[in-house]
This record gives sequence, structure tokens and C-alpha cells, in this order.
Amino acid sequence: MARPFTCGGWNDVGVRDLARSVASYVEKLGLREIEVEMDESEGCVALGFSNDEYIVALGPAGKLTDELRPLLFTTDIKKAKDFLNSRGAGLGEIEQGAQDALF
Repeated sequence: MARPFTCGGWNDVGVRDLARSVASYVEKLGLREIEVEMDESEGCVALGFSNDEYIVALGPAGKLTDELRPLLFTTDIKKAKDFLNSRGAGLGEIEQGAQDALF
């Protein structure tokens, strides 16, 4: 099955409630917990479609670096939006940025 999106880099997201956030990412994005090597993995959970398809690492707020904005890429934004909305994500209209990028 083709995935609706791929990882745009190392996505670290600090969260207040790890268990609840993991459950939400699993439910809304269709991810599962995976094993990947992380520099500081204590209290963190890596999620992806498979061990070879890392998407995001969740961990305690303030522990992970939030310097970079988490990014996901897709080759078909409408298909990705439909996939996420079918899982209850509730995304709004697709917009076009100044450089013609859709988001």
C-alpha cells in the first residue's frame, strides 16, 4: 500500500501527555511504535509505518529539541488530506502559499 506521506527529516515533537499523544498519532496518522536509534531516547517513542518508514519521535515537552518544524511530504496532497480526514483528523481546505506550494 502506498503511504500518503513521508518524513521530511528528523521530526521530534515534545508533548505533555506521551501516552495520549502516541494513541492519537496511531489513530489519526495510522502509525505504530517502531524501533529506531535515537541519541536521547529515554521517555521517547518513535512512530512510523514500519521500522524502515520513520515519521516522528514523541517525547516529554522541553526534552526534545523543537528547533525544527516537523515536516511531512506528499506527492498527492488531496489523497493525503482525504486519508487523514477519513481517520478523523479534521483538516481544513488546501491552501496555496506564495511560492505555489500547497499546504
